[in-house]
Amino acid sequence: MDSVYDLVRDALEEDREDEVLDFVSEGEGDDLDTLEPPIHLDESFPSTVVICNVPKVGQAKYQKLMGVLGKLIDKYGPNEKVMPMNEETEQTEGFVIVTFEKVEAADNAVVQLDGMNLDKAHTFKVVKMDKFDEIVSRSDNFEPRRTLTTFSRADFRDWLADKKCREQILLRYQSETEIRWHDTMAGEPVLCYGGEREKSQKKVWCDWRVHWSPEGSYVATFHQQGIALWAGPDFTKKVRLPHANVKEISFSPNEEYVLLWNGSHHDQHDDNAVRIYHVLTGQMVRKCRTPPCTPNGEDFPHFLWSRDGKFIAECNDSRIMVRDTDSWEIVKDESGKRTALKFDSLKCFEWSPKDNVLAVWTLEKDNNPARLTLVEIPSRKEIASRSRTQCEAEMHWHSEGDYLCLLVNKLSKTKKRLSTNLEIFRIRDKSIPVDIVTVGEEVRGFFWETRGNRFAILTADEAGHKPKLLIFQLGREKCQELCCFDLPSNGFNRVVWAPEGQYFVVAGMHSANGATGSGDLLFAGLTADNKLEILHKDEHYMLTNVEWDPSSRYVITAVTQPMANDTFRYSMEAGYAIWTFQGRVLYRQQKEKLYAVAWRPHPPSLLPANRQKDIRKNIKTFSRKYDAMDDQAKESARNAFRRDREEKTNAFLEILDRLRDHKADRMEENGWAEAMEEFAEAQGWTQDDQIIEEELGVTEELISG
Repeated sequence: MDSVYDLVRDALEEDREDEVLDFVSEGEGDDLDTLEPPIHLDESFPSTVVICNVPKVGQAKYQKLMGVLGKLIDKYGPNEKVMPMNEETEQTEGFVIVTFEKVEAADNAVVQLDGMNLDKAHTFKVVKMDKFDEIVSRSDNFEPRRTLTTFSRADFRDWLADKKCREQILLRYQSETEIRWHDTMAGEPVLCYGGEREKSQKKVWCDWRVHWSPEGSYVATFHQQGIALWAGPDFTKKVRLPHANVKEISFSPNEEYVLLWNGSHHDQHDDNAVRIYHVLTGQMVRKCRTPPCTPNGEDFPHFLWSRDGKFIAECNDSRIMVRDTDSWEIVKDESGKRTALKFDSLKCFEWSPKDNVLAVWTLEKDNNPARLTLVEIPSRKEIASRSRTQCEAEMHWHSEGDYLCLLVNKLSKTKKRLSTNLEIFRIRDKSIPVDIVTVGEEVRGFFWETRGNRFAILTADEAGHKPKLLIFQLGREKCQELCCFDLPSNGFNRVVWAPEGQYFVVAGMHSANGATGSGDLLFAGLTADNKLEILHKDEHYMLTNVEWDPSSRYVITAVTQPMANDTFRYSMEAGYAIWTFQGRVLYRQQKEKLYAVAWRPHPPSLLPANRQKDIRKNIKTFSRKYDAMDDQAKESARNAFRRDREEKTNAFLEILDRLRDHKADRMEENGWAEAMEEFAEAQGWTQDDQIIEEELGVTEELISG
């Protein structure tokens, strides 16, 4: 191995450094292990700070400025100050370097002086000298550092790719929370997840209520500390949203935000009553007290989300405050001011299900008539309005936002109903024309067909008898009645359309607000030529819930009880049933203390509208594949049942054979076999075989030659 001297000499000769070579020692020098460690130069300045944005002054005002700065700086400890001068401008550079005797004094000065206003034009920016290189070497393109954590949503929609095309059902009963597959081959809902992971860790999956998110991505469970969101194939916890004693939640339609409310009233002045969180990051973006009133007159919600989740609206008795969800500020008016929308005698308002349009209904007051106003957001432009006097009204948006029905009951001076008009606003047409349908009888309910152009109403005479179901269709030019059906009982109060339209269930339902129903069920549909077809009539006693699955194939009917007060009224009949859309029962089960049952919602389809229309038109062609799969699954299920039955039968026969052999052996040992033969001979029994023939019937058929 070459010596250090040889290596250095060779390197210097290559670089032609002859003069330096004369100073190189020929000795081997000390062993490297025995050398003292090198002394590193300390380049840090822990007690030095730089104060920027100092006024630039000339030599005449230099000492005066130093005196002013000294009064601000010297109170933190002894120091030396240097304020450089620019020789070209003959003014200071606009900063001062201060070196304190102690590091603690420098740290305290940074905290206290940073952000201090010397005057209106000069606000100090104070940093440690050790951070100078880091600051001046920053890129011109600002890249904010990510401080928020999030989670992946890559597997949130995996359940939609189920090979059996099954739907999921959420159940909350007693202290259990379960998610089950609706498997028609199994004959009953199959457990998907029931909190087994949490139970093994001696934890509680859900303390109180449970909800699906609007697009089915999350399961929200209520806890004393707040809300937890679960997602993925294994329903793992994704985020916790703290809010003590939360009572209600409301997701934005796109699931970007979720609103939590603790149930406090406006007069309690709780500034923390409402919290809004960003779902992906778990960051609270806004909190406020409970508004004085709700948009629909119910206890909840106090806020309504726009369909795209870009706006959220609240109200009082005369104003609507619409905020954008980027800044959470009220949207600006034409003059650029952030002001509320003013509506005297405000009764209620609703967002369009598809557009950023508000429908606002105000009551009649003094000489001002009642009024329906349509307002586009964020432009705040009034796109349509309608005034009425001596009336009461309800608004009903079509699921696609194509129509808005204003159900108007004309009243006399004594508040007696005189007539009922259905005013249909065609939102997509130019100038928003209005169709008026006059109904002579009392209208008990109005129900739009989902994704269609038809609607159903339930009516009765003035005495509340002779209930009827009427169905109308909106054509291009006018609204026409399709059918009128006399309902078999007076207890029907709801029409629930399938998500894809065409089929519906007429039900007599009990509700939390005290309305009572008969529990009767009427499964019906409309044919291609708009003929009413009654498919099946049945009953579900004490019925409280009717819900279609997202595919429009199945219906759940249920009797649930509220969790707030453990009502005995529904406890004896609590349970649910699953039906086909034709009204055939697939599964029925009683569930003590059933609080909630719900299908898992679907996200919006990725297929364009024309492609969906083509599939519906040629549904029989596409269904052949799935019919074959169903037949194969049924055959597999039958074969599995047959094999299982044969295995159990053979196992039972083996047991009988062993018992028979054991019995024979014991009878031989004990002499029972011989004794039985002697007993039979003594009885004198004989075997007599008889054949009896009986003619059940004769059929004659003429066969031509």
